[in-house]
Amino acid sequence: MSDETLSRPAPLIARTTAGGGHIAVFLAHWAGGHTVSEEELLRRIVKARGEAHAEKVEEHQREAKRAHKKATKLRRIAAEDGGLVPAAQSDLDQADREVRRHQVALEALGDWEITDIDPGQVGHRRKRIAAARCTLLALPVAGVAVGSWLLDGVVLVVSTLGAVTACWARGNRAFELTTRPVPAELLADTARLALEPAEESGEGALPVVDVGKWKRELVDHVEHAVAIAKHEGKGGVHAVELLHGLHKQGDFVGLTTATFPSKLRDAGIPTKVVSVAGDKAIGVSYDELTKALQRMPRLPAHLVPDLTVYPDPLSPESAASPE
Repeated sequence: MSDETLSRPAPLIARTTAGGGHIAVFLAHWAGGHTVSEEELLRRIVKARGEAHAEKVEEHQREAKRAHKKATKLRRIAAEDGGLVPAAQSDLDQADREVRRHQVALEALGDWEITDIDPGQVGHRRKRIAAARCTLLALPVAGVAVGSWLLDGVVLVVSTLGAVTACWARGNRAFELTTRPVPAELLADTARLALEPAEESGEGALPVVDVGKWKRELVDHVEHAVAIAKHEGKGGVHAVELLHGLHKQGDFVGLTTATFPSKLRDAGIPTKVVSVAGDKAIGVSYDELTKALQRMPRLPAHLVPDLTVYPDPLSPESAASPE
């Protein structure tokens, strides 16, 4: 038997060692949070910010409504009784202050817009995931150590045999180290987040967030629809018709007739009750949109009439050849 044959490891040991290496690489990949893509982390940060903003707005709206109802009740009592006692008058003044305070807070919060995310926040979130996963991996090891100390050494032997068996079963089959796909519900919740392709945004750079694209698209659609309505002799367009046109194009499919008017106002488009063909409903008026745009709404390019004056080829002037 040659020295080379003697130095070669046994097939059982080689298979177990290879399997152990593959399992170790996979656990390191999973524990480090590398199964979660940067896009998913970015979207989760944006979603958390949006939910926090919505929660604050809802809280201020709820408190403002409560204070307003209280003030209205006290004013009704004052009108019926011819005035209020000092304590009730003090409550009315306090309620009015609360209404103003919450209104100022709502104005300060404004409409939530997606802003640029610091790359350090994405890295920090990945580290939090890694810390949680490493803790989860350490629990079985700690359990084996405590069990071996307090119960019996058989716990250590059984766990070691189980680990060796798992390594042997894995053998030379390496794991495919990939990132999980972004959940569909997260994509739906952050649909306003526009991400550039990785090759365009540069290596190692976070995707760029376009905060105004949806507003431009909405304003263009409304402007063209209202201009067409004016061209047909109408004073405006109902919001439900505008939303129907967007849905036919496959845009803003997450909006409903109840939420669409507020989305129009978010984009700077004024809404009011508009009468179209005798039907009155919330919509966009031509005059109000003209004031908001500070210009007349423009028709789509394919509907703009051609006003160019062409000479008549049969007229004597065009028939005469220039000398």
